Amino acid sequence: MQEDIFHSAIHKEAAALGEPPPTQLDLTPEALDQTVHQAKRHYWCTQLDNFSDSKDIFKAIKWNRTEGTFPTPPLKDGNRVHTTANAKAELLVKTLLQKAVCTEDVPVNCSNPEATLPFPDIITGEVHQAIFQAKSSTPGQDEISNAVIKKAWPALGLHISALYKHCAATGWHPTPFCQALLVALPKPGKKDYSSPCSYRLIALLSTPSATDLAAALVHDIEEAWACGLLASMLTLDIKGAFDAVLRGRLIQQLCSQGWPPTVLHWVASFTQDRTAAIQLDGHQSPIFAVPAGLPQGSPVSPILFMLYIEPIFKLGPALVRRGRFGYADDICQLVVSKSLEENTAKLQSIVMDLMAWGHREGLTFDLAKTELQHYDKTRKGNNPTCTIHTLEDTVEIMPPPPNGATCWLGIWFDRKLSFKAHACTLAGKAKQAAGGIQALANTVRGVKAPLLRQATVACVVSVLCYGAESWWPGRHRSRQSISGEQKLVSNGVAAQLACLDRILRCALLGSLPVYRTTQTAALHRESAIPPMELLLNQRQQALAVRVHQLDTRHPLYRRATYPRNPHIRTRLLRAIHPANFQNIEHVDPLIMSPWDSSQTPEDQPTAAPRAQAREDFQSWLSSIPQPSLVVYTDGSKEKESTAAGAGWVGYWGTNRIKILSGHTKLPNQEIFDAEARAALLGLQTALKNHRPWHATNLYICLDNLEAVQQLQGQPRGSSQSVFRGFQEKARAWTNYPRAPGVQPGTVQVKWVPGHTGIEGNDEADKEAKMGCQAPLEQPPPPASIAAAKRAAWRVHWQHFTQYWADEAPTRYKNLGIGLEKRPPELFLPRAALGSLLAARSGHGDFAEYHERFKHDDALLTCSCGRRKEPSHFYFCRDGRKAAAHPWGQQPVTDILTKKDGFTAYADWLGRSQFYTAICKRH
Repeated sequence: MQEDIFHSAIHKEAAALGEPPPTQLDLTPEALDQTVHQAKRHYWCTQLDNFSDSKDIFKAIKWNRTEGTFPTPPLKDGNRVHTTANAKAELLVKTLLQKAVCTEDVPVNCSNPEATLPFPDIITGEVHQAIFQAKSSTPGQDEISNAVIKKAWPALGLHISALYKHCAATGWHPTPFCQALLVALPKPGKKDYSSPCSYRLIALLSTPSATDLAAALVHDIEEAWACGLLASMLTLDIKGAFDAVLRGRLIQQLCSQGWPPTVLHWVASFTQDRTAAIQLDGHQSPIFAVPAGLPQGSPVSPILFMLYIEPIFKLGPALVRRGRFGYADDICQLVVSKSLEENTAKLQSIVMDLMAWGHREGLTFDLAKTELQHYDKTRKGNNPTCTIHTLEDTVEIMPPPPNGATCWLGIWFDRKLSFKAHACTLAGKAKQAAGGIQALANTVRGVKAPLLRQATVACVVSVLCYGAESWWPGRHRSRQSISGEQKLVSNGVAAQLACLDRILRCALLGSLPVYRTTQTAALHRESAIPPMELLLNQRQQALAVRVHQLDTRHPLYRRATYPRNPHIRTRLLRAIHPANFQNIEHVDPLIMSPWDSSQTPEDQPTAAPRAQAREDFQSWLSSIPQPSLVVYTDGSKEKESTAAGAGWVGYWGTNRIKILSGHTKLPNQEIFDAEARAALLGLQTALKNHRPWHATNLYICLDNLEAVQQLQGQPRGSSQSVFRGFQEKARAWTNYPRAPGVQPGTVQVKWVPGHTGIEGNDEADKEAKMGCQAPLEQPPPPASIAAAKRAAWRVHWQHFTQYWADEAPTRYKNLGIGLEKRPPELFLPRAALGSLLAARSGHGDFAEYHERFKHDDALLTCSCGRRKEPSHFYFCRDGRKAAAHPWGQQPVTDILTKKDGFTAYADWLGRSQFYTAICKRH
């Protein structure tokens, strides 16, 4: 029927124009196009509405990329052109994998009588940890992903562990694992994809942070500036990297480092008889031999490569080595002096030494990728080059112009360290993801807001904040004036911030169902994503805490704790505050070896109902030896307090007679830290007054499972020194003198179900709460890592709250809307959420809004005849007739601000179809 009406209308219009009516054949293409368009629209709308997982969002964000999928162009080898898939694969193998000069290798010798490095036996726990901590990546030729191995671990765990142990003990690597499937991927940004060097081979096997180095580099440059010196940087790239490693020389290097023969044999087996096939344009090439190199897909390859090039970082005097940084095959050399010309002369000498070492070891440096960058705050225009002489030619390394920049580790360094080029580059990368987010939804339909918010954080915010630990100086810094007064000075980053904020705003406009004119502050509030300045400051604060968790030999830790001049304040030192460095505990990540089987937790409680757990504990308690001491410990913390309380009580065996108790207040500690401190203090109290004289075992019972495991295992996090102190005291328990007939026992840690009516646990909880109210000890212990992280988050949230108080739109202030860490309104249907946010901000289909922006063709009134207003839904008679108001006598303010109010509002919109049938848009 509709088709007949359509044709009759077309005939009438044609007759009115004096033209012959179109035939049925003429109308067919147009009808086909409309049908296909509607079908596509319906399909994609259904797809977007059904998205329920973040993986779907991450895939959909890439839809707007327009590169397309095209076959690899013909590859050139001199004047010869390769067009077939096998010929291309053969050329890629020849150019990228078989370029190592194997004639420069040395014979493999795995005997090392002077081995000095120990290699303990592998334990099952290590194998389990290695498998379950690895991410599930693309499977190899056997099509078995790591996720499958995790699922099969209960059945295959013992067999997999046996394979690991046998391979390590015999120095053998299974031959099937030596075959790889290589995927040829084009390197982004290359101009000529007919060159084999424009591709990267990624292996699919059956099998420290870059920004930290950049932060150390920036610190050294600013330190040189503060001393009146100039700096120059030269970046070097090892040609071929993993593919250029020679097997015999690798074994020789490992032997000189003191590795035992079993390791040498395994590495020799790992690098022997390697084969691979190339996947190119959907075609798999024949299998070919790989005579040298390390497989790029294996997690052990980067470790072996770093051990292979380790001598690079020991060449030259100490001052030169301090300015040498390396990350995989990317090497950077920094030199400082009073002139740039002197710097280039130093760099020339250093590069010649490195090239001489590389020639001896069969490695070459790709001088075509070598870059030179000078750092000078003055306005001098000199920009000297660096000349490098090789056996074949003389290469002149040209620095970029004074306003140019050089990229190293993904960060763009310019001459004055303004990082404007870096900010613009990040904005360009994030803009693609922001565009993909905007394409997935609008104000009435599309992907759910929480999923798009998650995509914004993962795909946009993470890109915009990349490298912030190294380049972000803060908007202002403190400087002392001539009169001695401290004042704030701008760091000149307003342009960089504006560039990043624009992209973040685009992403927020896509993730939220709002009009494009919506106030920026409202976008930040509704998405719970702060502006870029606060996000960058948060990264800086996180760095200040993370430095306390680094090895003492880490470049950042050394620069933070041993500054050359205490009066110099680089952006790294301003973030870390060296004067307050001792106020936070230090956690050593290498204090314990992961293969130390003596530190394996014994008590591994499983999930059980509370009543059953209580019954099991009582049964265990009644079975312990009578001459034993049981100490219950607990930690507590009051809301909005920075101090925690630790409490402990002790009993003889199963008796209910309390023999010891105590509590203490712990400033700048979290509950987890209080649990650890309570266990230590409870143990120390039990060791006093000759109590071990009559006791066999000492049982420490607490209700924090993580603390139980750390007390028995390997503490690597917050309160590490407390856990270590507990373990030392526990080992000393056996050595205490005993009464005649009392056998020395051990200290055992037991998990007790909390708040289940167990007397000792309840008493310890009371003591911990009393500790929260107790006076502070003098001097207080350093703040724990957990408390420092909580304090950094608290400062970040306070700054966000202050930003909202200063920048909140007037309508939001009138409604009394504050910040929410997880806004519940985001989980409303997208159309309802769009109507709610429009009513809050005033930016929507309202008469005042259209008049303000001069939308002359807009519909300003509802079907009831009244002007469209944000609160019109509340008073509209037609809307009330369509569906009764579910909010009763609640005022409009409560409906727009409270969870039960806007939940009822969304339900009413769905039943009444208010904005689609009554108060129609535009």
